[in-house]
Formats: sequence, structure tokens, C-alpha cells
Amino acid sequence: MKTRILFLALIFLANVTFAQDEMFKVLASKGTNKIASGASTEWRSLKIGEKVNKADKITVAEGGYLGLAHKSGKTIEIKKAGTYSAENLSTQVTAQNAGMGKKYVDFMVGEMTAKSEDMTKNRHKYMDVTGSVERGDNAIHAFVPKKAFFVDSKNLVKWQPVKGVKTYVVKVTNMFDEPIFKTETTESSAIIDLSKLDMKDDKQVYILCVSSKENPNLKSDEYGLHPLSKDKATIVSQQTMELNKEFSEESALNKVIMASFFEENNLILNAVDNYEAAIKLEPTVEDYKVAYGRFLQRNNLAEIK
Repeated sequence: MKTRILFLALIFLANVTFAQDEMFKVLASKGTNKIASGASTEWRSLKIGEKVNKADKITVAEGGYLGLAHKSGKTIEIKKAGTYSAENLSTQVTAQNAGMGKKYVDFMVGEMTAKSEDMTKNRHKYMDVTGSVERGDNAIHAFVPKKAFFVDSKNLVKWQPVKGVKTYVVKVTNMFDEPIFKTETTESSAIIDLSKLDMKDDKQVYILCVSSKENPNLKSDEYGLHPLSKDKATIVSQQTMELNKEFSEESALNKVIMASFFEENNLILNAVDNYEAAIKLEPTVEDYKVAYGRFLQRNNLAEIK
């Protein structure tokens, strides 16, 4: 409930802040990127949350990156160094009218431009939350809620790597402790394949556990995997198709926006998958790592110390 209230509040705040001449908001930035307002020749540093108006110009540094949200709800990434006018950039945004995706763009505007007092202070803590750890509690910490819903047959499971563990065992069983899926990996994530399940049977519960092959006593909690209800699964599948059409470009910014959609629908595994994909696409853009860390914290999947 608290997450939902926060979601609606951020959408409201994002919507009311779009002024008439405002074309874009800056969601992610890397490098010494700058902006000049209107006819001004004075360049200043471009900040996250910056409003870019129609008459403004922006300069992207060599090796820099900008992720912008257009007022229509569309997104654009700039990776080539140079000077751009906001008006010309606006014409490059897909002409197709934005649909349901706009509210998720607005949510990310609010989330990634949050001005909370601890944002700067905890920035690197948010970024480091997925890093390798020395665990003193003899447990593997997976980024999975105790009650996780799924709608797809294949889902990404991610956990904090534990120093000293070379091979992890990922296992899914039914309520009778009968094996449904099992795999081994040297990575800190795995795709669990549930394609053999009857996806139409939304009353079943499955148990997920990650353990160390070298030390079976070193393991995660047991997480319940629940198929999404039939009616909800149909709606989510339709909406996912619609959003994939709106955000068809394979970009980190679009992945983060899709993550917000899955988070709202309590499909946390899918949200984690999209955050991971965003960081893989743009591994040097810190803003996406911060957004990922904040997502993990507000869903009680990680503790920022």
C-alpha cells in the first residue's frame, strides 16, 4: 500500500512540474554535460532532474551519456558527443502518441529526480548494494520477496554473491518437496525455467531456494513462487505487449521504465530482470545503479547500511 501511495504521489508531482515550454527532463547523465538556457551563451552543468525547455541547448561531453524523458511520455538517449537544441531533439522523439507508458515515465521522473536529504549521502551505498559480501549469518540473500508472483515461464533470480562460494545451486520444488527445476551456476543469478508447470493453475505454490554447492548449509531463505491469477495475468500480458510497442528500442532508460511497470504489478522478479538489463546496457551510468538500489530498498529486498 505504501509503495502504491508513493507511486501515485510521484506521478502527481511529475505531472505538475512540466511547464508549458518544457520539452524534457533529465533522468540520467554521465560526464560533464552542460546546458545553455534560451538565447544565453552561458553554459552550466546539467543536473539530474533538470528541466530542458524548448529554446535550450545541451552539450554532451565526449564519452558522455544523457537519458531524457519527453513531455509526451517518450524517451530518448544521447550517446554521441555534440551540441543539441531541445527543439530539434523533440522532433526525433517517436511521433506515435504515448499511451499507458506515460505514467511509468512520470513515475521514473519522480523516482530518479528525488531530492530526499539522504540521496547524495547514500548514493554509493545504493550503487554498492548488489556487490559481493562477507555474510556472517550463514545465509545467501536473494533479491526475491518471501511471496513472489510470476506470469512468465522463465524468470531471472538474482542474489548477492558470497565471497568464497564458487558454485550455487538453484532449486525449485512443489509443496510436496518434489523437484520442479534445478540448475548450478558460478554466477550470482540464474534463469529458472518453469515451462513444465501448468501455468493456468494459479492455486499452486512453489518453493525457491539458492544454496552453496560446497557448503549446502549455506543457503537462502525459502521463497514462495505464486502464479499470477488468471484474470490478472491476462491483463498484465496485454499491457506488457502494449508497453513493449511503445518502448520498442532496446535502451537502458526503457528497461528502467518497464521495471516500474512490473513493480507496480508486484512482479518483482521481472522488475529485477529489467534493472539488471539496464545496467548491462549502460554499465558506466551510475544513475541506473542508484535507481536499482532504491528499488531494492523500498521493496525490502536489500538494506542500505
